[in-house]
Amino acid sequence: MEARPHPYNNDDTTPDTATPATLFVPMLAPDEAGTLWLDFNRDGANDVIYLNYGYGNNWWADWPFTDSPTASQRQSDMRKYFLVKPYGSKSGTSGDGPNSSCTTNPITPLKDVTQLAQKEEIDNAIDAMAPNGNTNVPEGLAWGWRTVSSNEPFTEGRPNAERGNDKVVIVLTDGANTYSAVSDSGYANNRSTYAAYGYTGLTYPGSGSVTRLFMNTSTDIGKTTYTGANYTAALDEQMQTLCGNAKKSNVLVMTVALDLSTTDAGDKKALDALKACSSDSRFRKDPTDPTKPAKLFWNATGATLSDNFREIANELSNLRIVG
Repeated sequence: MEARPHPYNNDDTTPDTATPATLFVPMLAPDEAGTLWLDFNRDGANDVIYLNYGYGNNWWADWPFTDSPTASQRQSDMRKYFLVKPYGSKSGTSGDGPNSSCTTNPITPLKDVTQLAQKEEIDNAIDAMAPNGNTNVPEGLAWGWRTVSSNEPFTEGRPNAERGNDKVVIVLTDGANTYSAVSDSGYANNRSTYAAYGYTGLTYPGSGSVTRLFMNTSTDIGKTTYTGANYTAALDEQMQTLCGNAKKSNVLVMTVALDLSTTDAGDKKALDALKACSSDSRFRKDPTDPTKPAKLFWNATGATLSDNFREIANELSNLRIVG
């Protein structure tokens, strides 16, 4: 799914057709500029001139009946998807296509792990997980929240307002937020690869000149700065807004950093962000300042991860977990 536009990217609002921005839109990576095949009628003669814009997801032919189309027109002209691909024509490379950047398995809804079959579903889903692509912590946390919620699209959780019902989301990540920048201002002006927030070079309808990723970010975020560093900063702000909203909604947020170094500037920033995102412990005090509650944050390594999750289990054993 694509990220919803502000403010719905950072909350658990139930989707409603009366408010289209609340709806969840499936990711569909557009065919980027560059004609994949040139002979449209299989007469052995090329009908268009080959042009290569260097895009990474060129999986279909551009619409061939427009004189001198720009790269932007080649990408956005929807008529091309109604073209019939001639038999034997070139296909896109492995990984290219409408599912590019959508490589994760479907989310597993809440299960009753006291039932063997349902526990096996959870175990199998965990075993099937594999790292791929960029890191988008806010979207991961948002979907974790939606999974334990009783609101649509997942409704397996107990009612959100039920007393004694604790909603717990554990965020585990091994890196900083990332979104890949692309230098293509002279072509389609995508300015990024296609991912959850779409193309960062294209504005969101009704948002003026602001792209979806930059909506509701501070003045620290350059609204026309299309760099990986600025995208990371924007995702970091979206993440803190989401963390605050989840905690205000009584979701217990636990964060675990994996193999991040406190001496690396980038890692240290990610560590600080994850710690700030986490909830306060209801039972433990901060060992460095007993006047404050401990943060539900763990800086783990591969060697300590099992022990860290035992600590998490101990924390949760003081709670009544009901889904």
